[in-house]
This record gives sequence, C-alpha cells and structure tokens, in this order.
Amino acid sequence: MNRFFVSTPIGFENTALLEMKEVWPYLLGKDAKTHSLSFPEVTVHMGGLEFETEMFQALQLNFFLKTANRVLLRMTSFRTKDLPKFYQKFKSLPWKEFLQNGNVEWEVAAQKSRLNNEKRLQESAEKALAEIFQGQSGEVPCASIYIRMEDDLCTISLDATGEHMHKRGWSVLKGEAPMRETIAAELLRELIGEATPGEVASVTLCDPMMGSGTFLTEARALWAGQFQRDFAFKQWKKCPKLFLSPSFAFNYELPVRAPFKSLIGFDINDEMPEIAQKNFEEVESQLKAYQRAEFQSQAHQFSVQDALNPKVDGLPGSLWMVVNPPYGERLPVAGKGGLKTLAAELCRLYKPLKLGILYPEKEKVQPAPNGYKIEKELKINNGGIRCLFTILTPL
Repeated sequence: MNRFFVSTPIGFENTALLEMKEVWPYLLGKDAKTHSLSFPEVTVHMGGLEFETEMFQALQLNFFLKTANRVLLRMTSFRTKDLPKFYQKFKSLPWKEFLQNGNVEWEVAAQKSRLNNEKRLQESAEKALAEIFQGQSGEVPCASIYIRMEDDLCTISLDATGEHMHKRGWSVLKGEAPMRETIAAELLRELIGEATPGEVASVTLCDPMMGSGTFLTEARALWAGQFQRDFAFKQWKKCPKLFLSPSFAFNYELPVRAPFKSLIGFDINDEMPEIAQKNFEEVESQLKAYQRAEFQSQAHQFSVQDALNPKVDGLPGSLWMVVNPPYGERLPVAGKGGLKTLAAELCRLYKPLKLGILYPEKEKVQPAPNGYKIEKELKINNGGIRCLFTILTPL
C-alpha cells in the first residue's frame, strides 16, 4: 500500500471525493480487467483528500478526476528540527525506483517550523539527489518533488500528475478571460446536484455567454476518461507498463454516455462559436478514440447571438442554463443594471428550470428574480476574484 494526496481547490474536496467514489468501481487491476479493491478510507483536508491504496489504482485517478488539481504520492512524513536529519531521511528514500535522473523541479514550502529556510531545504535535497545519481542529469526535469514543512513535520511527495489537471489537453483555443476547467466542472456538478443521470439526460444545457465554450466542453466529457494527455507518472521507472500501451483505455468498462441531452451556446462575439466548435470537436475526437463503436456525437448548436436579444426559437422546455458572464465594461448589459439585472433578464427570457450564474461576491443576486428562488449559493475563487455561484430554480 502507498499513501496518496489528491489536491483540490479549496471548497472542491467533497466533489472530488464524490468523483472518486463514482469512478472507483471501474478502475483496472494489473490484469487489465476491472478491479475488486475496496474503496479506501479517505481523510478530507482543506485542499485535498488523503488515503492509502495500491499504486496501480491511485494512478488511474489522474484520468478521471475533473475537479482535482493533481495526485501526489507521499514518499514519507517525519518530524525533524535539523537539516542533517532531513538530508539523511531524504537521501534514504527509493528515488532510483522512480526517477530517471537527478534533474527535477522543486516545490518547497516551510512555515511554523525550525527548518523554515526553503532555499536551504531545497539545496540539501538537491545535494542528496546529486549523490544518489552521481551526476546523471537529463536535459529536462524528469519529475517534480514537493517538500512541505509545517510545525516541524516534513512531508515529501512525488507529483504523479505533471501539468495542473485543469489543462485537459482538449481546449485548443481560448477566449478572453477563460475559466479554469476544474472550476467549470465543479459548477456543473453543483448545478446537477441530486439529479440522477437519467434526469440529466433529458435536459438541454445552454450557456448564453459561452466564450470559448469551457462549460460546454466540460459538460460533454464530465463523466468520461481523459487518456490522451501525458501524466508525470508515465516517466517514472515504476510506471505500470499497461499505462504505456496506446490501447490500455480500451479495457475500461465505463458507461458511455453524454451527461446532457443536447448543448447550446451563444456568444455576442462572432469569433467565439468557431473557437468553441473547434474545442468541442477536439473533445469528441479524444472520446471517440477510446469509445470507438460505442461513441455517439453529442447534439449541440453554437451560434452568434446577443443573449439578451434572442433570435432563436424553440428552446426546449427542459432547459438548464449556466453562465460565467463577462464582468465590468465587457458585460453587454452594463448600461441596463449590469450583473444585478442579468439573472432576472435570463429568467424572464428563457424560463430555465435551473440557472447557475457566477457573480463577483459584491454583486450578489438579491432578491431572487420574479418567479424564482435561490436554491444554492457557493463561494468560488475565480481567477483571484471572490465570486458566488448562485443556482436559481422556479418557485
């Protein structure tokens, strides 16, 4: 058994735990068949989940968790107040079982400890690796090592993910002020709430200010794996050979389903629908690569339109809307009350069964639009802006 930590944005911990529970029954064993390992006991911390399980199963979480930042393998945890003990403990770890060479990237944080000099901690660790690998150093870093020192407790971890998980590898183009994919996935999960997969499958999801389509691409792949991105653990010496095979994803027995019945996106910028379409096509291309004969393209429609002067007819009755509107001067309704009236206008024009809208916290929806109630408010940090994600439903 190994110990792992799945880091998440603050407030996303329970959603990541739910994702982990949902996908756990479908993970593979070393025989490339669905495993039978019991779900681990998980400790929920602020900013992540900690648990013990087999490495083979834990590494697969990289493919499926949409609201997490990264997966870390805990190499060790120990108390120390002096640098020589830290050095000896670091050097004793089985780095040669994982690393190709001694060229690594470092993430060092120290506080409330006698050893609080981050530079000296890194220099000590670098010296230990140099002695272990005796000058073997690749041209580019082969891994990232995390050192955390808090209250004299040192935790050393090896990054199994690499680039932050919000970089899915399928958004080929971005619009202005794009939303992180992890945030989009979290807000979609909040919007779905307690609805069953069958109920969600009867709903059309609309983003009336879609930009490059982040909400809609995330909605398309919300319950699907992400297998074409390179993760850091694939560079480990200990990487299971199965995951290096280009066809390993064919072994999963995951249900092949698009969460929503159809997807609709509008944007007032005439460049955005084409960008969103290209991103959407990349998502579907990656899904088709492993779903093969079971793959079905998602019904969708992206168009140029002012959301507050709709020109489309026949929007379905089972309509949910989700929107991350542009803030300040970029908002088309700035002269009509701005964000404070946007929610009311969308409810009046489209009469959605659910509306999820992301506002700066100071622009709180108050009161709810006529005929609607505030079902949920969730605090979100969106690009450094303190926001509220408010979900409205009809009375």
